[in-house]
Amino acid sequence: MNKSEFAWEDVELNLLTLSFPKEHEACFKEEHFKKSLRHVRIALLLSIIFFGIFGILDAWIVPEAKYQLWFIRYAIYCPFALAVLIFSYNKYFKKYMQICIASVVALAGLGIIAMILLAPQSGNNSYYAGLILVFIFGYTFFKLDFIYATATGIMIVIAYEVAAIWATNTPIPILINNNFFFLTGNLFGMFACYSIELYSRKEFLQAQLLETERKKVKNANLELENKVEQRTGQLLKANKFLKQEISERNRAEEHLRESEEKYRSILESMEEGYYEFDISGCLTFFNDAFYTIIGYSREELMAASYRKFTAPKYVKSVFRAFNNVYVSQKPSRDFDWQIVRNDGEIRHLEASVSLIKGTEGLPRGFRGIIRDVTDRNLAEQSLKKAYQELKHTQSQLVQTGKLASIGELAAGVAHELNQPLMVIRGNAQLVKRFISKGNYEIEDLLKQMEPIERNTKRMMNIINHLRTFSRQSKSQFYALDVNQVIEESFLMVGEQLRLRNIEIVKNLDPALPRIDGDTNQLEQVFLNLITNARDAITEKKDSDTFRDGFTDSIQITSRLSETDSGMVEILFKDTGNGIDDSACSSIFDPFFTTKEVGKGTGLGLSISYGIISDHNGKIEIAETGSAGTTIKVTLPIKGAQMKNVTNSEETIGESV
Repeated sequence: MNKSEFAWEDVELNLLTLSFPKEHEACFKEEHFKKSLRHVRIALLLSIIFFGIFGILDAWIVPEAKYQLWFIRYAIYCPFALAVLIFSYNKYFKKYMQICIASVVALAGLGIIAMILLAPQSGNNSYYAGLILVFIFGYTFFKLDFIYATATGIMIVIAYEVAAIWATNTPIPILINNNFFFLTGNLFGMFACYSIELYSRKEFLQAQLLETERKKVKNANLELENKVEQRTGQLLKANKFLKQEISERNRAEEHLRESEEKYRSILESMEEGYYEFDISGCLTFFNDAFYTIIGYSREELMAASYRKFTAPKYVKSVFRAFNNVYVSQKPSRDFDWQIVRNDGEIRHLEASVSLIKGTEGLPRGFRGIIRDVTDRNLAEQSLKKAYQELKHTQSQLVQTGKLASIGELAAGVAHELNQPLMVIRGNAQLVKRFISKGNYEIEDLLKQMEPIERNTKRMMNIINHLRTFSRQSKSQFYALDVNQVIEESFLMVGEQLRLRNIEIVKNLDPALPRIDGDTNQLEQVFLNLITNARDAITEKKDSDTFRDGFTDSIQITSRLSETDSGMVEILFKDTGNGIDDSACSSIFDPFFTTKEVGKGTGLGLSISYGIISDHNGKIEIAETGSAGTTIKVTLPIKGAQMKNVTNSEETIGESV
């Protein structure tokens, strides 16, 4: 139960036990715990510091017993108090706070009594003052309840009496003197603790009573406001039918007319339609914009039900919107409302509704705003259609890029197919020669058929890979090995690079985790970057800066990102002639190219940029200059998993 629901007016505080009735006591404990927790932690920390610092006195006053006394300080009390301090940050500390703090105080008192027993007779009298300090901390600083503090203090006094009378030979004058101080200090501490808790509880009770009175005043104000609203409504209604009888009524009526005119002027100047319905859903008031939007005359709409102009399929949803406001008594904003105008035109509205309450706070109707959003909906539909057309155009551009890449690689593919065809032709001629002579063994024929079968499979793989790469299909994202995609990208371009004496250097990390992507699209990106690197090297060879004996290369590196462990980096580094600073900022723009007319469309890197962006990655120029260019592609790891990836039957290459 919330404490605000308790009745505090008749609560009486038990002056003996300092407690409230059960439910109210729990409420006080909760409030007291919140206020005293920080104070208790500070007191625990101070007790650890003081108890530890006084260890210096042990070495000064009783050096022969310092290790025993230090054991009590540093091996027993300080760790225990520190454990309680740490436990104070646990959610269960609230339940056991009093017991824990009482234990700390009791342990401190018993520890000092033990020091009195362990210290030599010449120095033990110096430790009696420590008990007074324990009483001060226990009764005041630690915020112990009076019952716990008193019980702890009495236990320490009894322990001292036992130690002083039976365990040590304390002289009678010292015993009487110490008892006087201890008992007096204990009594003062009990009185102080009692007073602190008594005033704390009284202050808490006064605060609750003040809160109760504040709520009463608030409720009274609300009731008064309702009565004022009710009375104002009665006066406004009466002013419509009564004539001017006295001068005061004349002035009041004039003021009312001015207020109504101002209110009407605001409503009529609004572009949105304002309406008021009664509980049954019939119109009681509306502005000009409302019936203009609805498409009926004022006379046709007055006292008409909302069903008159609501589209049949929206009747239930509008009813639910109004009913939800009636039940929850909370406004509803921006719900859809479709209407059918008098001329049959269908319009889409965006509406809001709130309750109109009567004099006693009971619902007596609804009011709200409507706006015609038909044109906006049409615009959104047009925008959606344009976006779909844009996506289709983007898909066509990607396909165009694929076909352009295939055209550029045609020579390499032809060479890749020509080699296995030559092997097949040669072995087929040998088989034909064996058969024509009639002098052959089956083993010889089978031996000649093996290269034919092997190279046929190789040709089929190349053709299937080319067919898969060139077809137009929707993106299919799944877990894939990026190293395998890189290897597949060289299938159609490898021979061209070898013919141009371009060395391929692959530094692929075999332990890379899988990424989430589309094989065809990523292969198109990698193939585009490889062919760009090839063209850059070719241009450098044809220029005056080409050096004999220099080995050109394309270096491909795959690795985990050095700045983000959730990303994979693929670096394409060539030894070409680099990119001008003026072109770096535009290299990914559509139709931008540095090649001659007829040698490039300028769409390759733009399409690559779009594909990598769709993969939530990034493509950028990492480095460029006279020594070549490095393009970096960054792609996110699938599910941020960091397990090693091994080649299996489910890799991309096997699917091709």
